[in-house]
Amino acid sequence: MNKLIVLISLLIGFQLAIAQNGRVKERDLAGVWKMKISLEDGILEEEIKGEDNAFARLVLAAAGNLVEGILDEIAIEIEFRDDHECRVYVSAFGEEEVEYTRWEISDDGKLYIDDSDSFQMDGEEYLIFEDGRLVVYEDGRPLDDEASVYLIRVD
Repeated sequence: MNKLIVLISLLIGFQLAIAQNGRVKERDLAGVWKMKISLEDGILEEEIKGEDNAFARLVLAAAGNLVEGILDEIAIEIEFRDDHECRVYVSAFGEEEVEYTRWEISDDGKLYIDDSDSFQMDGEEYLIFEDGRLVVYEDGRPLDDEASVYLIRVD
């Protein structure tokens, strides 16, 4: 009997873990989410190493530092609200802007966010749950192999 209870508990836990990955459900969105963009470790270093021209290596190194600096200066937060409205807060280079747009979950559990003035998603891009994060996907795979774009819950 105890083995049966343990087995049922494990199956329920496994099903909950599977449900957390993939399909987005409205009840899981409540709150504020912060957008993160992370570049794959070593991606710029590989490009620099592979370049024979010293000037090109210098330009690539400067561009890499510029990109990392820009990413540090940009903050995007999205608050999913009732009635499929979301508040988009953008802070970049000392400027702040708040906009409102709409969100929708498709029948197959993909989250789509409408464009606003400061926030755009390609019409083919959507978000799904992956390890407790909302990850941007396109054509059934993460948006980019060398950089990941995702949202994490902040409250």
